[in-house]
Amino acid sequence: MAQAFLQDKRAARAEARARLRALGPDALRAAGQAIAVRLFARPEWRQAGAVFCFVSLPSEPDTTPILRRALAEGKRLYVPRMLGGGRMELVEICSLDSLRPNAFGIREPAAGPVLEPDAPGPDMLAIVPCLAASKDGVRLGRGGGYYDRFLAGFPGRALLACPGRLVFDALPADSWDVRFATGDILTD
Repeated sequence: MAQAFLQDKRAARAEARARLRALGPDALRAAGQAIAVRLFARPEWRQAGAVFCFVSLPSEPDTTPILRRALAEGKRLYVPRMLGGGRMELVEICSLDSLRPNAFGIREPAAGPVLEPDAPGPDMLAIVPCLAASKDGVRLGRGGGYYDRFLAGFPGRALLACPGRLVFDALPADSWDVRFATGDILTD
């Protein structure tokens, strides 16, 4: 039974990747812009003193508008730096110019102050990526577990950035998969 469940997740990821390819880079850029507009209108954004946001890959909605606005508004901005083994650390940045591609092509800071795992406060807002999401709040990631581990102990508010075309009616989930309230899924 466990093997069939894994195959279901693989099938869901394959379908999500097919939908992503059909969207293309211009649609993902536009989705990122629309998601940012929705985010900036939310009270969670206005109340956040600090923001943790992923730095988008070409196959994700563009988060550049979010990163730039956080810096422009004087919010403390943290982005992930991957450590391997499903672990990441939050590194504060003051400029997008400090981001460099890592071995996997993911832009991350080479240096900067690292936030201790128990230090994020309730005024921190996390913007989380996904490969897909379901209407009932299941987040389907890329399979590394980085964000599930991070969110398991995160005390702040987390919102999921997901293009509308990648919201499925249902997705398979394991017990450790983080779920989001329907209202916490930001779509275009």
